[in-house]
Amino acid sequence: MFNLCILQAGPINRYLVQDYPSYDKMFSSLLDEKIQFWNADVYNIYDNIFPEKLDNYNAFIITGSAYGVYENHLWIQELFEIIKKIAHLKIPLLGICFGHQAIAQALGGHVIKSSKGWGVGIKEITTKKYNSLLGDFNKLNLIFFHQDQVVKLPQNAELIAGNSFCNISSFSIGDSVLALQAHPEFNIDFSLKLLHARKSSIEPATYLEAINELETLEHDSELITPNIINFLRQKC
Repeated sequence: MFNLCILQAGPINRYLVQDYPSYDKMFSSLLDEKIQFWNADVYNIYDNIFPEKLDNYNAFIITGSAYGVYENHLWIQELFEIIKKIAHLKIPLLGICFGHQAIAQALGGHVIKSSKGWGVGIKEITTKKYNSLLGDFNKLNLIFFHQDQVVKLPQNAELIAGNSFCNISSFSIGDSVLALQAHPEFNIDFSLKLLHARKSSIEPATYLEAINELETLEHDSELITPNIINFLRQKC
């Protein structure tokens, strides 16, 4: 049995919680090709609930969150210690958005709230490493929804992809850590409704541009999902 551990770092936006599943359910949907054969345990780490035995698991996912990794919460400090232990054990660890940032911060990188403002919509990223854990792509269009950015990579990390707005959009460490600022688990409908829910905090021009991108552009989640699955199951 393949045992997956999902470290859920925050709840769904309160305005959407009645209509959309939790982040762990989004990942179950994304990985449905394999998830029916996997055991997936979910820990709401923002409630300070963590797994006790890390080596019981074949892979870990850290989800997105509205929290910032620089915020002074005890559970975030505990998460950093968990990340260090997982990295030391070399168990495959996937970080998405907040998870991407938490891995960077825990392992010696640096994260800030960007002065550039919100990165929302479907954005093109250019790969810096063609043969990466994300796959063999030169460019990808992915859904982004963030204010914070990784601005310094951890030691031994390798940059996978970025763009002029978010220079460090993805990185890896060896073959056991994969971090991605984008949201492959989001779909267009959820992203549009989340954008509407957060409208008051987003610059009007940024908001309108994001709506246009989400309504007119394709996103490449399906292209990278098989590679994410292969990454997670490599220690199977």
